Amino acid sequence: MNKGWPSLLWNLYNNDSDQAGSYFGAQEANRSLHAIYALDNGTVTLDNLSNTTQSGLSLEAKVYNLAGTVLDDQSAGGISLASQQVRTSVLTPKVPSSPAGTYFVELQLKRSGTLADRNVYWLSTQPDVVNWSKTLGQPQGAVSQYANLTSLQTLPQSPVTATASTVSQAGPGGADRATTVTITNPSSATAAFLLRADIRRGTASGQELPGDSELQSSIWQDNDITLFPGESQTLTVTWNSADLQGSTPVVSVSGWNVPTIDIPA
Repeated sequence: MNKGWPSLLWNLYNNDSDQAGSYFGAQEANRSLHAIYALDNGTVTLDNLSNTTQSGLSLEAKVYNLAGTVLDDQSAGGISLASQQVRTSVLTPKVPSSPAGTYFVELQLKRSGTLADRNVYWLSTQPDVVNWSKTLGQPQGAVSQYANLTSLQTLPQSPVTATASTVSQAGPGGADRATTVTITNPSSATAAFLLRADIRRGTASGQELPGDSELQSSIWQDNDITLFPGESQTLTVTWNSADLQGSTPVVSVSGWNVPTIDIPA
């Protein structure tokens, strides 16, 4: 769970104690109320892992192309789940098989109108054929098919905006500050893919300091998010003010197709 060196294994923390993407993936998978896209049959499953009945639930599933256009939008409401209940095949998002390519599926699960769980998947309907004789020493002509996600490299740049505010608090592990960051994708046509926010040491003008300026005491409640056109999401991070070493707190936001921006925190 906490390897001393970075690797290709599913470690939850990097060697500098930063939360890796797998941390947030594990966190999402273990939410007590959770919507899951089943990759084997293309349906949506709802899980209630809590010890109480959850009622007033509604689910929305959207399918987007790489241009950020909604191709399919389905909803289901009036859902109630008993404790430890799993309900399968609640919705079946229509992911196009033609043209073959990469698509996004967004799931939003709400309880009494308030967002309880949000999950984004990126899927390929175009296989990537690999010759095993060149990779695994298998007999000539043996092939394996993997999802071809190379079209993600064609995503145009997407601008994002962000605001941040910090309050003092009495937190665990010496964390005495909490910063709330709201990130918005103002684009009308492009997804902002895999956005990452970090709290850093910076200048009074709101620019991060050079070098490794990230606050190692920072713990995010969510991160590595994807926003579709017009969407916003609010993230919270706690941290220890002693880590500033006399500098100013700054939040940096960057993504797969989003250039880095810095905002004062």
